[in-house]
Amino acid sequence: MEHNKFKRIRSSFWFIPTFYGVGAFLAAIITLIIDRTIIQGSAMVLPYFFFASYETSVTILSTLVSSMLTMTTITFSTIMVVLTTYLSNFSPRTLQNFITDRITKRVLGIFVGGIIYFIILLLLIEQSSQEDVVYLAPVFAVIYAIVCVAYFVFFIHHVSNWILVGNLIQHITTNTLTTIDRTFLDFEEANHGDIASWDSWELDEIKMKKPIAIRSTKSGYLQNIDLPDLISVATNKDFIIRLERDIGEYIDEGTVIFSYWASMDSSPDSHILLNTLSLGTERTTDQDIEYGIQKLVEIALRAISPGINDPNTAINCINRLGRVLSRLGQKHIPHPLYHDEKKNLRVITKPITYDTYLYKSFYQIRHYAKEDVSVLGSILHSLELAADGNKHDTHETIWEFGQFVIRGFDPKVLDKFDHRYINEKLERLANATGFQDAFHPISHE
Repeated sequence: MEHNKFKRIRSSFWFIPTFYGVGAFLAAIITLIIDRTIIQGSAMVLPYFFFASYETSVTILSTLVSSMLTMTTITFSTIMVVLTTYLSNFSPRTLQNFITDRITKRVLGIFVGGIIYFIILLLLIEQSSQEDVVYLAPVFAVIYAIVCVAYFVFFIHHVSNWILVGNLIQHITTNTLTTIDRTFLDFEEANHGDIASWDSWELDEIKMKKPIAIRSTKSGYLQNIDLPDLISVATNKDFIIRLERDIGEYIDEGTVIFSYWASMDSSPDSHILLNTLSLGTERTTDQDIEYGIQKLVEIALRAISPGINDPNTAINCINRLGRVLSRLGQKHIPHPLYHDEKKNLRVITKPITYDTYLYKSFYQIRHYAKEDVSVLGSILHSLELAADGNKHDTHETIWEFGQFVIRGFDPKVLDKFDHRYINEKLERLANATGFQDAFHPISHE
């Protein structure tokens, strides 16, 4: 779990600015050493315009410090404008996407580093008793300032892209797809591996014994589970461990988080088991696929609310949900049983299926947009995309869910043109899932 702790530190908002600040401090010291070495050696191998007098150096560095403070203030103000827009128009959960963006943190790091670099040079530069002594440090400071200006222009361009809801939706979708690819194997890859069977004789055996519970010592959202570490601990102690909570669940202090069965009268160090988990104050998309889906759903719900009334943004989100479901249909979602190298059952997790993700994607949208024909049509289209995107046994589930969506809409509030539009979408879904015989057009009567 040291790896997970380092990952949390590295993903925090202050890590990159701190890293750049320390680097700028060291760079300032090195710059002064180089400057004094050149001066002491009187090695004027560079053109005269690379050097400046003491008074000129102090003026340049003072000006750069005040300018960099202004640019940093503008950058922070711009970030707050973006966060306010996300909070009011999209979803509070989307703030995390912009705050954790590496480019945003890198720009802040460069500006913070610039302030430290200029201040250290201004503080440590010394006036010589010789009148003809010149300094090289201001040239390095001017070069750094030019780099900062370039990054400032780039940051304005970056923010203008991030403020567009379409780019935000694309970013959330990409992160969710990355999490899916990292969590699950393709069916073809999984078939080449040694996949444990759902059935295990040890399950029947442990049902006869009462498990021993391990409770959480702190509260928070379950962000990460280090399964290899958990399997290793269970193997070394000869235990069968059941994880009682799933990724994304909120866990309170004292909540039962593990149950285990021991072959002998021994007990594991609870801290070792708890260290295989990572709890935090908010959910993350590192392993939590449902959280990425929830962000897209919340943007769609905010868009179709009476206060905003932007169904096209909701349709964009629904189309991306179809892409996510299509990728999930291509993956092997493993059974919740994990074995060691000797095929002994070691870890049991909570089961999750494809229809769980399907339901979580659309059940809220179905409820709040039950009279919006455009949203209904886009849901059916997304289900069609999900069915077309995979060749496995999800078609029946998708078709049944399509019928569930249709039942949530009142056909009496739809006109004949609406019926024609919905029936076309429904027929295409039937063709994509192979349920042409089960297709029955909805009618006004």
